[in-house]
Amino acid sequence: MAFRRWWLILALFIIGLGSARGEAPPIAIGFYLPVIRDVPRKDVEVSLRFWIEELAASLNLTFKPIRFYDDLGELRQDMSAGTINYLVATSMGVAQHFSLKELSDGFGGYKAVPDNLLLVVRGAAGIRRLADLSGKRVAMLDHDELSEVYLETLLLKTWGKPAASRLESVSREKRSSSLVHRLFFNQADAALIYRNAYETALALNPQVGQRLQVLKDYSFSGRSPHIGLFSSHVSTEHREIITQGAMRLNETPRGRQVLEIYQADAIVVSTVRELAPFRELLGENRSLKAAAGAPAKKGER
Repeated sequence: MAFRRWWLILALFIIGLGSARGEAPPIAIGFYLPVIRDVPRKDVEVSLRFWIEELAASLNLTFKPIRFYDDLGELRQDMSAGTINYLVATSMGVAQHFSLKELSDGFGGYKAVPDNLLLVVRGAAGIRRLADLSGKRVAMLDHDELSEVYLETLLLKTWGKPAASRLESVSREKRSSSLVHRLFFNQADAALIYRNAYETALALNPQVGQRLQVLKDYSFSGRSPHIGLFSSHVSTEHREIITQGAMRLNETPRGRQVLEIYQADAIVVSTVRELAPFRELLGENRSLKAAAGAPAKKGER
């Protein structure tokens, strides 16, 4: 569903440009592929490139082909070089690799309820506080920067060091739905799961709520795990033209229909300030690791 939501955002982005063509410079989008988990990579690359370029041509827009990235360091280099001037990436990844002065406010499709990262446990596992994770099986999303940093921070806060050895195991899954299944079928004791995925599983199977429990005190709150932002080199005038064009889609019947189909409530402004809780978590993580004598990770800013 993350893929569909960002596909929608990019579509509305280009349509919005149609009302401002000739007034803004070509937009070059950098798309961080780990944002997408539910669609095969090749399908994503082929369909997005074809669909966006066809739409841009039909609107007679000057539009650079979308670029895809597996590495945020490379995305940042291209942003600095001006190869791209708008990014779609994970919020924690952006917080790790970009300084605030490199970014400017953008826009995106958001749900009214934030997609927070939840610590979900099996009720029968007896986990009520962080120390109860000792000897337990923990599951998380593979290659998800927020889950990695957050779990490490929880362990540091509990045992004063990155104590993954205190856990029986840490397993990684490509999809959040797989995390719910692991918990439900007693293949894990605790998992970090995004709210939307957990609530979808709960709606499909009410027994999920009977067997699993969300530990709200140990869940992470942020507006969205993904974000769309402009490069700071794009002028304020051009950012406003493009953003206002995209947001006008909220007022059209077709725009509202597409938003409903792709489970986004509205196209709204996304701000650099939304990175604050992710940057605060990074700061806490670094402070705890420094106190424990653990090295910081390369590439973080």
